[in-house]
Amino acid sequence: MEEHVSDAELMKIQVEVLFTQDENGCLQRINEPAGDVTPAPRFFFGYTNEGSICRFRQDLPDNIVTQLKEVAAIEPMPMNSLKIPSVHGQFKEILQSHAPIERVWVGPAYRFPEQIAPPPNVVRLSRTDARLLKGDFAEMVSEINSSQPYLAIIEDSQAVSICRSVRLSSRAHEAGVDTLAGYRQRGYATSVVAAWVLAVRALNRIPLYSTSWDNTASQGVARRLGLVQYGVDYHVT
Repeated sequence: MEEHVSDAELMKIQVEVLFTQDENGCLQRINEPAGDVTPAPRFFFGYTNEGSICRFRQDLPDNIVTQLKEVAAIEPMPMNSLKIPSVHGQFKEILQSHAPIERVWVGPAYRFPEQIAPPPNVVRLSRTDARLLKGDFAEMVSEINSSQPYLAIIEDSQAVSICRSVRLSSRAHEAGVDTLAGYRQRGYATSVVAAWVLAVRALNRIPLYSTSWDNTASQGVARRLGLVQYGVDYHVT
């Protein structure tokens, strides 16, 4: 079982999982296990009922960073009930003065309950099982080694639902789950995520799960597994 950490500390751990950072804690790029070099968002704001944290991409000017910090400091508590920061408009205005906004992402971040029942009919995939990734999953063959643990449900001689570590650090792993269109609404996503949690805990790592507010299917998986929301992720590119 992973160590117990506070919500505020868990948010810091999640940032380490999601993005690479320089020695000053500035964001560099998306933390892809395969080593891709997609730039990190310009601004990350993670908020919990125990407080919030801000992170800034390393190329953001000091005057923009200062303004964002000042606005972040006035965000009210408690915050878990807020689906989007109350100061969202001010964040956007500041960032738009620097460069056009490309994307705003916001959604809940969850921790897993202590007890997760081992699900049936879930197998762990390795590179030798690449033949099972077919159709829309075929392009994921290259990630099997770098995204371990990699769990799947097999039907019709192929993987139809998968959960793997799409981001990872020395302390935690972040879940990524997908199910082929023809096999959804059968509870498969819930099963593969449960199996993934147990595999990550066996590595003495903390399993994390986050999604966007508009992804109701992903939130449904969180609800069925009894996940507990510890905060909200908000980032702007």
